[in-house]
Amino acid sequence: MNLFRRIQRARFNFFGLFYLSVSLICTQLPLLNYLGYEFSTVIALVGTFIAGFATIKSIRGSLQNPQSQIPDHALSAFKQSLILNFTLLIIPLIVMLTNAFFVKNCSLLEGIGFFLLVPVVSVVFSSSLGFFCAIHYRLAKTVFVVIVLATFAEVLAVGYFTPAIFSYNFFFGYFPGLTYDEALGIGLPLVVFRLLTLVLAAALVWMTWLLLTNTKREDKTWEKGVALLGVMVQGKNTFITAALATLVIVTWWFRGELGFDSTSMFIQRQLGQRHETEHFIIYYSSQSYSANEMHWIAAEHEFRLKQITNILSLNYRSKIESYIYPSSEAKKRLMGAGNTNIAKPWSGQIHLTKQSLDGTLKHELVHVVAAPFGVPIVNASLSTGLVEGLAMAIEWDWGNRTLHQYAAAMKKFGVGPDISSLMTITGFASQSSSISYVLAGSFCRFLIETYGIRNMMLVYRSSDYDAVYGKPLKAIITEWRAFLVTVPVAEQERDAIDVLFRRPPIFEKVCARVVAARNILAGKKFAHHEYEAAAGLYRQSYEDGRGYDALSGFLTSTLRAGQFADVISTFDTATRGSQNPSQYIPLMINVGLAQWGNGHLDAARALFQRVEIADLGETLTESSVICRVATRDSTNRDALLRYFLSSPSDSQRVVLLDSMAQNAVDHWLPIYLKGRVLMRLERWEQALLSLQRLEQGLPEPILEAQRLKTVGFVLFRLKRFEDAKRMYWQSLNFVNSEVAQNEVNDWVERCDWIKRY
Repeated sequence: MNLFRRIQRARFNFFGLFYLSVSLICTQLPLLNYLGYEFSTVIALVGTFIAGFATIKSIRGSLQNPQSQIPDHALSAFKQSLILNFTLLIIPLIVMLTNAFFVKNCSLLEGIGFFLLVPVVSVVFSSSLGFFCAIHYRLAKTVFVVIVLATFAEVLAVGYFTPAIFSYNFFFGYFPGLTYDEALGIGLPLVVFRLLTLVLAAALVWMTWLLLTNTKREDKTWEKGVALLGVMVQGKNTFITAALATLVIVTWWFRGELGFDSTSMFIQRQLGQRHETEHFIIYYSSQSYSANEMHWIAAEHEFRLKQITNILSLNYRSKIESYIYPSSEAKKRLMGAGNTNIAKPWSGQIHLTKQSLDGTLKHELVHVVAAPFGVPIVNASLSTGLVEGLAMAIEWDWGNRTLHQYAAAMKKFGVGPDISSLMTITGFASQSSSISYVLAGSFCRFLIETYGIRNMMLVYRSSDYDAVYGKPLKAIITEWRAFLVTVPVAEQERDAIDVLFRRPPIFEKVCARVVAARNILAGKKFAHHEYEAAAGLYRQSYEDGRGYDALSGFLTSTLRAGQFADVISTFDTATRGSQNPSQYIPLMINVGLAQWGNGHLDAARALFQRVEIADLGETLTESSVICRVATRDSTNRDALLRYFLSSPSDSQRVVLLDSMAQNAVDHWLPIYLKGRVLMRLERWEQALLSLQRLEQGLPEPILEAQRLKTVGFVLFRLKRFEDAKRMYWQSLNFVNSEVAQNEVNDWVERCDWIKRY
């Protein structure tokens, strides 16, 4: 007995030291250095093998007793092993709780919840499986490892053969998939799955007890298996077996509804609608599009495909499945990625939301169309930089500047890593997504423009720059950098770089998962006009992580609540304490509205003008100009402020704008705004009439260009394609940047193609 205790103590010391080492390493790694999902998953993986092997070792020791004593001794050994493994889990828990004094942990309660649901349940299941393997199989450890690896292979199969990027597993609990979505909390599916895991663990212990009491130690594995099956359908065991079988069958049958899995058929049933074209099968929800609207969406799919195949010189014959989800929440629930749109080139699928369709359709289609040039099985390049860089290079639409202009400005102002690091999976993901995508896109566009699309597709498959270009990657990067020096970069571009490319990746954010989930909840409160509740949640997120999104949400919510002084003081405090105050330029519109609400019109105009000069994006620039102009409308100034700070429906907005237009028939802003709202409402004829009242032109070039493009879009929807093209061309008389030219050319091409289509 003393020898057994010494062995147990030595085993505890060894495993405890291993847990301690892993935990201490985690304290030095971002995202793993606090008690949350990632750390719990690492400990679950470690605990799986420690618990399984330790249990098998203990059970095998108990088998040395006489046959009559084996069942009781084996069960006692299992209980002791379970206690040992629970005790071992205290080590990583204490390490992370201690580390919370040095690294901020924004939700210890949720962290403890993850720890209980993931590693604790994993240890119970692994111990139970180890108990079963030790009694049933001669090569118990080998079988245990094979079972564990088989479940891991099943996870890979789910990700490969189904649309789902998430998966549930008995050993590591839950895998959310590789996505840029930051929000990750404890959901009901995880709780239910882990309860089922405990039920299966109990079933394994029960089955093991049946083996112990109905078979002999020297029986062969197949003999034990036959005996087990026989005894499981005898007497009262029949009811337990039937209950377990029913549970397994029901869980499998309703796995989609339970949130454990998501097959193509399940998603198609949930979305409900199907539309087929020459090259696409589009699945969508009737909440998103009418049958008539879907014809335009389908035409857009075919148009983007034609653009891409022309660039790649490819005759595309396959069918692409396009899944369009009504919201990011629905997309998250059905396939795992909420705010991240994805393509699966090997299965010919793209997954988008209605809200993101216009901005991401072409990008995701590039991944699928380029599949023949990728390596077998995954049908894509093994270089993440080439996969995303090619899509960005062909899409060539990102903000108010070209990718080359952004890359040149980043180089000038010292932002961004060595491009060679972005060609790897870890290097690409370790940077802010905006940096990785833009730099990779600029580099791939340079390769296409300099060496041709054929060579680009050859290196896409092989990643062998020496073989394709006759020179190493380092030499080509030197050429690209020399090219970027020739791209003009004004000093004022620094603001755009600070705003867009100086935000940290998820690995450098404080409590990224907790803060993101809280911000989503705050966003829902805001959508329901619960502004004070939303502001409280955003404030808590900002205090925890000092994140940009939390600050933006707090300022917007506080502004809607009418607390102008709080908006101004919070913004001033944030900018004074920041090493990079320019990153907050987009928030100046909210601060300007707060200054306006306090009667400080000059201060408001100065803030609006700062946003306008930075020219960060078309929508943001348009909003800043509108606000600046509105402060000079003495008749409607107060009404316009109330309009900007309220949340009426678009139909109500039309009524409000009509009232303002009647108050000042000589002022054009309410008419312009009304035309834009009517366009959103898809009241095409009325929108056209409203905007055509301003045919004499607007005094603000940016707004006049936007008016002409809006008229062009309305005419496009009215199928007056030649008139639409003329409006888009005329917009270049007022804004004629390279990006504006690209946009107009794209619309002209679209008009010509849709007219034929």
